[in-house]
Amino acid sequence: MDAWAASYGSAVAFICVSCAGPQLATQFGSQLKLKHCFNTWVDNDDMPTWGQLGCNGLIVLDGAKSVICKASPAFLEVKESAFRYVETLLDALIAQKAAPAPKSGRVDESVGGACAKVRFGSDGGEETNGEEADDASPAKVAKSGGAALKVPSVKVAVLDAEHERCEAALAQLAARRDSTSVRELLSAYEEHFAHEEALLDEHLYAGVEKATGFSADKGARSSHFADHEAMLSTLRKMLTEFERRAVLAKELGLDDAVGGSISEAEAQKLAADFELHATAYDGNYADRLSAAMAAVEPVAIA
Repeated sequence: MDAWAASYGSAVAFICVSCAGPQLATQFGSQLKLKHCFNTWVDNDDMPTWGQLGCNGLIVLDGAKSVICKASPAFLEVKESAFRYVETLLDALIAQKAAPAPKSGRVDESVGGACAKVRFGSDGGEETNGEEADDASPAKVAKSGGAALKVPSVKVAVLDAEHERCEAALAQLAARRDSTSVRELLSAYEEHFAHEEALLDEHLYAGVEKATGFSADKGARSSHFADHEAMLSTLRKMLTEFERRAVLAKELGLDDAVGGSISEAEAQKLAADFELHATAYDGNYADRLSAAMAAVEPVAIA
């Protein structure tokens, strides 16, 4: 968002609003080194009646402060295409043209507001073809560059240990890129995600699903858990493709190993996705979860 603010200048005001107090706003601004966008917060007694977290779609207003888009396409659903849509919408508003319609795709009513109902199918996240976006683009995705991953500690030893298992499985996948390594990574993810979600629901998110109106915790839970499912879905699709290739190889009388690997770019993308997830989602619950668990019973803090 800061890159957008620098790019659009005075033509557009970009505003980050914390719904968890000024402390989070300060932390957010410091960690992301925000210099060009507005960074503020909403007091607990003045929470909005509707809205969503940014990864579930951005809210866009015109110069008259009328809501043009209640929720742009969600990053969790369409990845980098979400950023491109916002840019196209803003460019149209600045030029006083009609707002662009989202690309065609299947309608998913669970995604959000009118601007976020279309899932782009094969368009989402595939146009980069494993290559990094331009450095100035907000769509840039962090790449590990083949180096060993080391995600930040979440201050709960058992979850840190599970993260290390996931990192080891990703390293093995980068080296082998076969179905066995994909299956082992899927197993590590399934066990870790299920455990992490159970701890979060017990200690931080109890009852938030029933919350009415806007709830920062409800939005955080929804987007975090949805990203888990997206990563699991990617691995399951890879395994399905391995099975399809194996059946085809058998029908053609070929060696089962023919076509039995994923590309280096795909392996790097999996590592980048995990690193981005651990930084964007897991890092945000670290202090709260470790404190909540310690208040209930002694917990090993990393």
